[in-house]
Amino acid sequence: MSEDVFAPKDAALRAVGRTVVNFQRLEHNLKILARLGPIEGTLSKIQRDIERRAEKAASFTLGQAIYAWLEAIDIDRPQAIPTNDLFEPTLRGTFSIGQDSDGRRAHGETLKALLEIRNNLVHGGLVKFDWESRSDCESLVEVLTDLNESIVSELDFLAVIAKGMQSIREEDFEIEESDVPNEWILTTRSKSGA
Repeated sequence: MSEDVFAPKDAALRAVGRTVVNFQRLEHNLKILARLGPIEGTLSKIQRDIERRAEKAASFTLGQAIYAWLEAIDIDRPQAIPTNDLFEPTLRGTFSIGQDSDGRRAHGETLKALLEIRNNLVHGGLVKFDWESRSDCESLVEVLTDLNESIVSELDFLAVIAKGMQSIREEDFEIEESDVPNEWILTTRSKSGA
C-alpha cells in the first residue's frame, strides 16, 4: 500500500492532537487567571482566600475554569460589609478587563461555545468517526483548523492579560482611604505616571 492512502487519516489524527493540546493550553491559562477576581476582607482572610483559590483552581476542569474566569471578571458584584476593627481593617480589590459589557459577553460566549465543542469532540464526537474515509478526514482537518484558530485567538487574548499581570509592580499600586470607616481601597496608578 502506498503511504498516500494513510495521509488524510494521519493529517486528521495530527489535527485532533493539536486541538486537544490547544484545549489543554486554554484550560491551563484559565486556571491561572481564574485565581483573579475581587478580593475583600481583612488581610488574613484575603491571604487565606488567595491560597484557597490557587488550590481550588489547580483541580478545575476546562468548564470550571471558564466559569471561574468569567465570574472573576464580573464587575457587578455586591461589596462586603467592612469590619469594624482598628487593627485589621477591611481591604477590597477588584479586577476587570474593562467596562465594555458587550466585549465581556462576547468573550464569555466564545469560551462557552469552545467548551461545548470540546466536550462533544472529546466525549464521543470521534467515537464513530470513519477514519478510513478520505473525505471525512479532510473535512475534519478543515473543521479543526478553524477551531484551532478560535482557540489560539482566545489564548492570545488571555496571554495579554497574564503578561500584564506579571508586569505589575508594588509601586504600581496605592492604597486610599474609603468613605466608609476602617475601609481602604487598593487602586492602580496610571502607567503613564499621571
